[in-house]
Amino acid sequence: MTLSFRTSSIFATTVTIVLLISVTTSNGQIDCYECTIHPPKPYLNMTAKLCSMFDASDHYRVHCPDSTYCMKKSYQLELQDGKIIKGAVRGCTPQKYDYQIYKNGKWRIESAVKYDAYSNGCLSGNDELRTPDTTFCYCDNNLCNNAKQMANFSSHTDTIAVIIIYNIMKFLKSHTQPA
Repeated sequence: MTLSFRTSSIFATTVTIVLLISVTTSNGQIDCYECTIHPPKPYLNMTAKLCSMFDASDHYRVHCPDSTYCMKKSYQLELQDGKIIKGAVRGCTPQKYDYQIYKNGKWRIESAVKYDAYSNGCLSGNDELRTPDTTFCYCDNNLCNNAKQMANFSSHTDTIAVIIIYNIMKFLKSHTQPA
């Protein structure tokens, strides 16, 4: 079966558009996993999303309208008896901030989202005085904060995109040459 150059071009354009739509997040929003170490207060009528039970299911999935990054905070706490407790908290990065503005003789609260507040990667810190070993990891792909150890996931997406485009070009070259 031979495909015409026009059919091959339409195919390549369609695949490229679908790939770009699936790789990018829309409107600067992202879906992340969210869990906490504290159970919700009984009067809040919320479902518990404890990190100790985290299984990367849809139960832990949340939409983050005011965030472009997911976050995972990992910590290690050494108790007095030498026992070590490890934990993790997942969620959306806090990129929205509220501020007051004086306009038309009245104060009112406005909100803004700081899109460049974070970058992909992990930051660690321990001041050896009062805080446990803590690592904050940030990533900008949907549901990227599910791993035990997070890495820079955007480079994996770029690699996959290059491989797909290479194979599409190889396909087009082999099917558009005269027989």
